[in-house]
Amino acid sequence: MVKQNFRYSASILKTGQLLGALIALFAFMLGSLLLLELPNLSEMDFAEIFRDDYGNIHFELQILVIVSLIGALVAAANRKVKVTLDSETVSIKIPKLTGLGLMGLTTGEHRIPLHTIRKIELTPVTGFRNMAQAIQQSRLRLITDSKTYLLQPYNFLQVGAPDHRLGLTGAFGKPKARVEAIINEAPLVRALSEAAGEASVASKPVDRSGPLAKQFNLLRHRGMVIELVLLTGLGAYALIDYLLLTNYLILGDLPLWPFVSAGLLAGALGIRLGRGAPGAERVGVAAMLCMVAIAATYPGIQRYTLIASPEPMSVAYEMTGAAHFEHSDYPAIDQRSSNITEYWESLETGTNVDFLIHKPVLGFSLVDMSPVYEKSRAFYRARE
Repeated sequence: MVKQNFRYSASILKTGQLLGALIALFAFMLGSLLLLELPNLSEMDFAEIFRDDYGNIHFELQILVIVSLIGALVAAANRKVKVTLDSETVSIKIPKLTGLGLMGLTTGEHRIPLHTIRKIELTPVTGFRNMAQAIQQSRLRLITDSKTYLLQPYNFLQVGAPDHRLGLTGAFGKPKARVEAIINEAPLVRALSEAAGEASVASKPVDRSGPLAKQFNLLRHRGMVIELVLLTGLGAYALIDYLLLTNYLILGDLPLWPFVSAGLLAGALGIRLGRGAPGAERVGVAAMLCMVAIAATYPGIQRYTLIASPEPMSVAYEMTGAAHFEHSDYPAIDQRSSNITEYWESLETGTNVDFLIHKPVLGFSLVDMSPVYEKSRAFYRARE
């Protein structure tokens, strides 16, 4: 018998289609950023987006880096998972760092003689609404004289053979009649069934009809899919543009009508798109769309002000108290709760400080604090 090697994949989707979906999502987010028509893009210091007033990297970005590193370590561990099958033994190597043990699956290194395998038991799962959930929850048990080994049957790809995994369309299809047949045809299952000829092979479908199993599948409803795309797009825009606008200070009162209008419009659109879906899902997703639209309105009206008034004017404010500035024609600027109080305290009362102000378009002005933050960073660097 020729030795057969199997490698592990956490995804049940074909590599090309998975990469295509990720690239499409990245292109959408990048396109959203480029379509913002940022003023003075060539002069923008992108380092300021990631740093606070003291020049330190934002805490949230540090957490993101840590999470990314952990994800990279798990991905590297997954690449070391392998199952080797020859004429006498089955060798399993699954590092514990993969986290598969948290799902009750076998980890570690094992060498199993084929003649000790008494039973190969498949447990295809039914009760889920789509194929991806059903396949990921299905299990393969190798029952020997002394121990039972638990694996994911569909996630092992035979090295040198065509990719047997599903495409995007098949992954979200209904699993009722297909999941058992698909699991039985998985390369690892077929190879083990042929190699362990004396072992009995059984398939015992398990119904996982729990509280979430029969929930409405949003991805099977066209209107809900549109809503999910809108949620992703608006959420990505709100996050990206919020980070890009951290150096701008709102001067004056924000108008209420853009937020109310955006919320009502998004809510009405969500209810309209959700026609035909159960009431809970229809109202729930519409409510989320409404909230995300309101959140996206905050950076949106600031961005509109910058587009309508791209050139700021320099306005000299008088510091009437520590970190408090006044001007006869503009609202006061109060920086007493800022993170650069030591810098403001270094200035004498009565000092004139120039602020770059974009004229009001929707009832409020925007103050570009970048020059101020640059001076404060120089101040703190000089103190070190």
